[in-house]
Order: sequence, then C-alpha cells, then structure tokens
Amino acid sequence: MRLIKHGKTIWLKPDAAFWKAQLGPEAGGKVAEKFEGRYIKGTARDPELGGKGLTTACDLDAFRAASGAMSTPGPRWKRGHEHKVGGHRAVPVTRTQDKARVTMHVSADGKPYPLRLERKAGANHDEIDLGHFDHPVPRDTPPKDHTVSVKQLRRHLQDSQSQQEDPPSESV
Repeated sequence: MRLIKHGKTIWLKPDAAFWKAQLGPEAGGKVAEKFEGRYIKGTARDPELGGKGLTTACDLDAFRAASGAMSTPGPRWKRGHEHKVGGHRAVPVTRTQDKARVTMHVSADGKPYPLRLERKAGANHDEIDLGHFDHPVPRDTPPKDHTVSVKQLRRHLQDSQSQQEDPPSESV
C-alpha cells in the first residue's frame, strides 16, 4: 500500500493483500478489484483508511509523541538484538501499549530511522514496512481521476454487506 499525507488529508492506495488482510479473502478480493489502482481520499481519522494508528505510524513526530518516546512516564522501550529487516541491519525496540506488543525496527546503520512497525495483540499481528525516509515529499497529490472518496468506499462496503445479509427472496 502507499500512503500520502498532506496536512490533515490522506490518500491511501491499498493493494489486494491489504484489502484481503482487512476484510477477508473474498470481500477483500472484491474491494481490491473494484478500487484497483485508485487512491482512497479521506482524513487521518477515517477508520477505513487505517484510523489514527496507521497515519500516526507513518508520521515519525506524531508516532514519537503518541508512543511516549519523548516523555518519561509510562512503559519504556526495550532494546532487542540486532537482526536484518529487508536487507538492512536493524535494532528492534519494543514496548507494551494498550495490551498490545509494539515493535519498531530501527536502522542500525547511519541515521536511525524506522524500517518496520509491528503490532501484536492476541491472535492479531500487523506489520508495516516503512521506507523513503529523507526523500523529498512530492508536492502533487494524486489526480482526481485516480481518486475516490472515503464516502464512496463506505457506500460500496455498506452495499456489499447489505447484499450478503439480505439474499434475494425465492418465489414459491
């Protein structure tokens, strides 16, 4: 998936794997087909776009503030043993937050920057690989002909769900 944040507006371009992980194989496959190659435009608060957690994780300053990395109260990050993430040397730092184990894998070479964010809570395990740090942010936002609103996504999801709940009646 690709995420672009400009002010309070975000554009999310999910791939099929993202949709299937979020909605299940069948429903996710249908949504992926319907919105293939399109950005979904909304705000950082829209739950369909990952809600606050996803957009905060992709904003390093917001992530530091939300995770308590810049404050002393609360659980502390614990450093793990060096390993590889995507071919890069990395050091994991882990803490428990809201009954979930959160691990940020940070580059061990040069300037420290996040390579991967993991969150484990019960049977759920989410993992996001991060990249393009220190690259200039494009000034342009995705074009309108490659964008659908989060309202259009909501309508599609609601229509799909109501079709599943209310099968067509059979004549007798």
